[in-house]
Amino acid sequence: MTPATPASRPVIAGTATSPDGPIATARVTIESSPRPLPDVAALTDDDGRFTLATAGPGRYTIAVHADGFEVARVECDVETSDKHIQFELKPQT
Repeated sequence: MTPATPASRPVIAGTATSPDGPIATARVTIESSPRPLPDVAALTDDDGRFTLATAGPGRYTIAVHADGFEVARVECDVETSDKHIQFELKPQT
């Protein structure tokens, strides 16, 4: 993990995968944060990777939405360095 500089805010980065591999174009959002944020969202790249800006240290709820998969959510604590999260999405039944 990379320490954030005093002038910067930590980011939340990670990957979204399924049992079949990376999920491209999944929508990753911050559903709740310690301070109000404008709509913060990202799309995963071809390797399932994403990066989201934060409002600084605190507790965040992150959600991943992808067609054909159940929504995945996780709560994480972001401190002074960047946070990495691995999402394993389950196919919808």
